[in-house]
Amino acid sequence: MARHKKIEVEEQGDPEMNISSLIDCCFLLLIYFLVATTLVSEKKIDMAMPSSSPSDGAPPPLEPGRIQIKADGSVLWGSGASAVQVGSASVGIDPASDAYRDVGRLSELVDNLKTLKDNAKAVDAEPIIMLNSNGSTPHQRVVDVMSALAEAGIQSVGLETSIE
Repeated sequence: MARHKKIEVEEQGDPEMNISSLIDCCFLLLIYFLVATTLVSEKKIDMAMPSSSPSDGAPPPLEPGRIQIKADGSVLWGSGASAVQVGSASVGIDPASDAYRDVGRLSELVDNLKTLKDNAKAVDAEPIIMLNSNGSTPHQRVVDVMSALAEAGIQSVGLETSIE
């Protein structure tokens, strides 16, 4: 009978892994995220918050101006039955076209806003505008009205929404 030889296996220790390249990758990722996060800066929106002190009950010196933007893009100045149309409908007109330039300018609204600002200056008050629109109002039309407000130099604007 043949003799069986026992093969002796060398005992191996715990396997080792070289992690120096892994550490380099971690440092590179850390530097990347530090640099990337410093590039993003948040913009501050300046807002005048209403005061928390109770008012003396006196009415404001000047009634706020009211602008309403309808779903068809027409712009109304005033409220209720006394509202006057100061901007024609803009639905279906491409904002990039030459035809929209006259529709989007809202020169009659700018004149009314400047009159309101002059009246506010006369009573030493700041003009306030309440802008009313709904969910189906074209966004470009809201931008047009905000441009008219900026052109007239009015900065106090309240936003209202209505369900139609």
